[in-house]
Order: sequence, then structure tokens, then C-alpha cells
Amino acid sequence: TMLEAYNESIPNNIPPEKRLPLVKEKLDRFLESFDEKVQILDLKSGGAIIRDRKMFTMRYSCVFRESGAKLKGTVHKRFYFDAPANRPTYCLDFETHDSLVTATPGTPPDGKLGVRDPRTEHLAVLYEARAGKITRMWVRQDTERLGLDPTAGEGVLTRTEAFKAFEAKITELKGNLNDRIFHNYHETPTIG
Repeated sequence: TMLEAYNESIPNNIPPEKRLPLVKEKLDRFLESFDEKVQILDLKSGGAIIRDRKMFTMRYSCVFRESGAKLKGTVHKRFYFDAPANRPTYCLDFETHDSLVTATPGTPPDGKLGVRDPRTEHLAVLYEARAGKITRMWVRQDTERLGLDPTAGEGVLTRTEAFKAFEAKITELKGNLNDRIFHNYHETPTIG
């Protein structure tokens, strides 16, 4: 899956001739989950953060090349909105990305003009999928860190400003919020 590919560990401390083919293989596996016209959009403004597949590929090439072995994406909570056949489905995830390295703001997304220091990002992301491929993502910072709070269940989340902003977008796109399924992965028992 997308997250499994994203979380594949590639160390930074090996020679580029060994590391770069691993980055390319990881990127190829990751890109399999995305449509040819994938976009990343800012939820608030609606503006394109990543406007096309070329920029998307450049961004994640940088992320996978520069972030190193500690890059890790975690989904803490998920709302899934099902749809009839031939209609897009939507998934709202509350995520944490650890040790994330991206290009310096205002420079090309491939990082060739510099990169930011590794950081942790707390995000809420609405994914749109058609025919098994992610077509668009709307992103908002999870400033309240709702994803990290194990006690913030469905009832708490649906009353937040963050959820209401995504709810408005889903209603605009889908027409309703029917067929909603919620998962709080903090409540998932682990073995081992």
C-alpha cells in the first residue's frame, strides 16, 4: 500500500550509487497508488500545493532521498466515506509524519536548491480515490493535534473546527456524509 511504501526505510549513510536506486524503487512503488493527474490542495484556500504528477513525483523523490531511514508516516484516526460504484470515495486521515525532509519553501520541489531540516508534521488529509487510485488530497495542519490524542474519538472529532472544514469540502464534493466509517487506531490492540 501507499503507507507501506512511504515507510520503507532507506538509510542516508550509504553511497549514492546504492541509495539512489533504492529511492527510485521506493518512489515507483509509492506512485502506484496515485492517479496520473494527482494534486495536493490546501483545504483553506483551495490552492494547489502540488498541481500535477510531475511536481508530485519531484516532491516525493526529494522526501525519500533526503529524509533517511527515520521517515515514518502514521495514521492515527480515519473517517472513510463510501460511495456507489463509479463515484469517488473519500478518506479523512489524521496523520503524523516523522523525520520529514522537503525542499526549502519557494524552491523547486525536488530539493535541488536546498532542503529543510527534518521535522515532524501533524496533518489532517482528505484523500479522494477513483478506480483504486488517489486523485486529489486536501491538506490542513492538525494544529490541535487531534490525531495524537487517544481520547479524541468520533464524537469529539466531529465537533471540531478541523472536521467541520473537511465536512464542508466532502459535502461539496460528494453531496452528503452518508456511509461514514470511523477508526481510532489508538484503540487497536497490538501484538508483540
